[in-house]
Amino acid sequence: MRFERRQPYKVWRVGGRSFPIYLEYDEQLKESYPAYPDFEEHPEYTDEGRPFATAEQESCSCRKPNAPEQPPPGDCGGCGWFCREQTPYDPIGICMCDALRRKTKSEREKRE
Repeated sequence: MRFERRQPYKVWRVGGRSFPIYLEYDEQLKESYPAYPDFEEHPEYTDEGRPFATAEQESCSCRKPNAPEQPPPGDCGGCGWFCREQTPYDPIGICMCDALRRKTKSEREKRE
């Protein structure tokens, strides 16, 4: 049996990490789409304990508008906590909300 290695469609670099994005094919729609990581199902964090998120993922209870006069966003991409590193359209970013930040190993060791 021969194993064929898929090449990523794109690689996003965020928070010192690289996330390979592969194209998936939808049989019903008869088209391909980029499959981004599911950070809700499989959380990942920066070295500082900040969670990675995709712009399209549903916003959490900590959401905040990008501007005071705007309503709360429905997705992370519209949240004021969502930090994009390269362009205003990056699909993967970092949540800067302190309430969602995970303590790093060195912070936990200092408390003990």
